[in-house]
Amino acid sequence: MPAPLSDRQAKDLGVTARHERMDNGELRFRLCASDGSSYIRTEAGAQSGWQNSHLHRYVHELNVIQQGVMLVVEAHDGVLVPRVLRTGDFYLCPLNVPHNSYLLPGTVAHTVKYGQDLPDVDWVACPQLDPRCRALDVDALLRAGSPSPARDLDL
Repeated sequence: MPAPLSDRQAKDLGVTARHERMDNGELRFRLCASDGSSYIRTEAGAQSGWQNSHLHRYVHELNVIQQGVMLVVEAHDGVLVPRVLRTGDFYLCPLNVPHNSYLLPGTVAHTVKYGQDLPDVDWVACPQLDPRCRALDVDALLRAGSPSPARDLDL
């Protein structure tokens, strides 16, 4: 029979919990390991919004959509590549690619961050992408699905 671990025992083994309400209303429930890997359950708020644009140099980030819809925008040499992820879809973010996400209300997503020899922090802000994402027409992206790369003026 499995024996439950207390929060103290988990911490002694290098695993801690951290939960947050983000500025855009998302709820994030995290399990973080001392090796830099983590699991995050994200629940979108009633009023969703874009997250903060960033990239990862070493951490692999896998997103799985349990329910709802998540928009992801990657920036490749000035070209925005939007993707629409729906219930059951998954997305593995490439290393060193600026990206941003938008969860529609009611969306539940699971994120696994993993890799080897991870630094303490591998979240590099890409603020130049934020205004471009916020200017996108979310409804048009949803209607289009996952179109081919387009410059933000084309969207």
